[in-house]
Amino acid sequence: MGWEPDDLEIPLEIEDLSYEASIALLLFNILPDKIEGMNGLWLGKDFSGLGDIMSIYGIEKNRDAFDLLQVCISECSKHYEAQRKMEESKNKARR
Repeated sequence: MGWEPDDLEIPLEIEDLSYEASIALLLFNILPDKIEGMNGLWLGKDFSGLGDIMSIYGIEKNRDAFDLLQVCISECSKHYEAQRKMEESKNKARR
């Protein structure tokens, strides 16, 4: 295309992340979502199978990965909240 891409704009691959960060993303993608029934609100992740999942994948005593998982959940929660507010404002504008 005649131009060089900026290295800072190239998205990271999972292989580029630290071990703990890749484990956190793995757990985030495996754990099921908790959804509030009536309104469909995202409530976070269901941790009931976390011990079994960590055992299956051979993850032992990895507090850093769990802390990063909490960051993933927090960021996702902010995203879903912003989406909900935008949808609410669209619905109010329609009325």
